[in-house]
Amino acid sequence: MLSMNRFDRLLWLLTVIGLAIRVAAVFVLNDYRAPITAEYGIVAHNLVAGKGFSGGGWLGPEQPTALNTPLYPLLLAFWLWIGIPLPFLAVELVQAVLSALIIYLIGKIAAQVFAPVVGTISAAATTVYPPLIYFCKQISPAIVTAFCTALVFYAIVLFVAHPNRKRAALLGLVWGVGLLAEPILLVAAPGAVLLYWFRQTPSARQQSALLLAGAALVAAVIVAPWTVRNYLVFHRFVPLKTSFGLNFWMGNNPNATGFLYTMAGEPMPNTLAPERAAYLASLNEAERYAVLQREAWQWIAAHPDRFLELTIKRIGYLWLISPTFQITSENIAEPGYFYLIRYAIQIPLLLLAVIGAVIAYRRYRAALWLCLWWLVAFTVPYAISVAGNTRYRLPVEPILLMLAAVVGAGAWRWWQGRVRR
Repeated sequence: MLSMNRFDRLLWLLTVIGLAIRVAAVFVLNDYRAPITAEYGIVAHNLVAGKGFSGGGWLGPEQPTALNTPLYPLLLAFWLWIGIPLPFLAVELVQAVLSALIIYLIGKIAAQVFAPVVGTISAAATTVYPPLIYFCKQISPAIVTAFCTALVFYAIVLFVAHPNRKRAALLGLVWGVGLLAEPILLVAAPGAVLLYWFRQTPSARQQSALLLAGAALVAAVIVAPWTVRNYLVFHRFVPLKTSFGLNFWMGNNPNATGFLYTMAGEPMPNTLAPERAAYLASLNEAERYAVLQREAWQWIAAHPDRFLELTIKRIGYLWLISPTFQITSENIAEPGYFYLIRYAIQIPLLLLAVIGAVIAYRRYRAALWLCLWWLVAFTVPYAISVAGNTRYRLPVEPILLMLAAVVGAGAWRWWQGRVRR
């Protein structure tokens, strides 16, 4: 068995190897000269031009926006602002570094909550996991959200192992920054901490509650400026972003399919009548999406069976693949083979993760509940709205790698037993 020092050195070696692979992929894929930047690029260019955090949004004119959380557009804006010749190459190389650091984080998490051998296998799998390599070249928040999610998970694991003020402050710091990249952490992180808290003795709970309240306060201080800005702009409470109402409506309306397009390949917003679209465009972004969210709830109340059917489909679309590329090939950014490769990777990974979960139920039950909660927390928002992009599940795909590594660890123990016999 590896000592902790040797284990750490192994993780850093895998991280360096992973970084080399990711940097090479950025240059080989060569998508940094004029990449698709979507709404993130629009906001970043407006920030650099002195127009503030504004963009076109959906169903409205260019105006102040909170369609997305601010961390990723600010990252793009920084590299555009400093004026280097290939700013998006710099962004993709930063993403390569963050993706490589996920290797170390996942190895440490898996070693702590499962066992060092599971940590080693998890880190090795993360090193060569194709989506964490491929998405480095995409101008989207995929890698940043995956890194922030892993970092928050690691901070929770550190706090649970030795709860003290320093680790509570660290948890609050990374949680606050993480929320500015991935709003699902608003629910995922407290749920994970509560799983730990309920297993403590009453006296330990009281002490932990004070530390966790301090962590929550630190996170709130970090997020507060953005929330206050949103209130001043939209005249309503928008803690992180406005887009849930839009996505909720796109997933729950008379034309809903479970992804972003109708079965005829028409973008879902195009199904609105012209006069309705004009009315929505007259509202600010938060008001517009709040109206759509109310309409979605009304539709669900009138069609509960259809909502249940769509929810089941959306879970499948999220964890396998959305049929968008089959319905409307002109509206996808990736080549068709990308989606077929994702199928080929995801199905075996899911099967191994399920087997790993069964094994973990016997050997690592507390770790299993933590992993399952993390998966549920990142599934529910898309299960009830839309699951139209494979990057949505990237932040928690390392959880599947850890569960699959439990199978690998079991196989390793079996082989060692045979050798000894």
